[in-house]
Amino acid sequence: MTTLLRSTLLALVLSNAVHAACAAGFAIVKLDGSGSALLISAAPIAPDATVALQYPDAKQQTRCCKQLRGADLVAVQDPDLLASDELLSASPRLYKAKVPADWADMPFIGLAASGSRLQMQSRRDGLEVRDSAGITRTATLCTSAEGVHLKESVKGQLRTHLYLSLGYEIESPSCR
Repeated sequence: MTTLLRSTLLALVLSNAVHAACAAGFAIVKLDGSGSALLISAAPIAPDATVALQYPDAKQQTRCCKQLRGADLVAVQDPDLLASDELLSASPRLYKAKVPADWADMPFIGLAASGSRLQMQSRRDGLEVRDSAGITRTATLCTSAEGVHLKESVKGQLRTHLYLSLGYEIESPSCR
């Protein structure tokens, strides 16, 4: 193998590793109103990642974003929680974290983004994130008959679809 070919292959491998480390990921966040957060994620959240969570303001309107460190999260298993990765037909990763009680004084469900050096912009029904590689990702949250769906797309292509069952019927589902 020539030196040029080896150098090119090494550069591609390093480039992919750096991109994977910088890429944004999304999660459904469930604040219980008592100082606990549950995150449902399609991919592992690195300990050195910044995790930005939507939260409710005093009028229960969704705001962006409170921050945690990936190291603040604890991976958990909850056999009673019905959550799924609809795109990969796999079980999502579950994390719990302690958060200040004033982040939500009643239960709240929103979006979270994780990664490093993320630039976020809150949208009416979701988050738009530009990662350190310059890639823009958009995640939305909507409700179906009995649950919440997180859908993430990159350049219009569905990349993530997470589902969290709420365990009760929703009067006015918002998913289309």
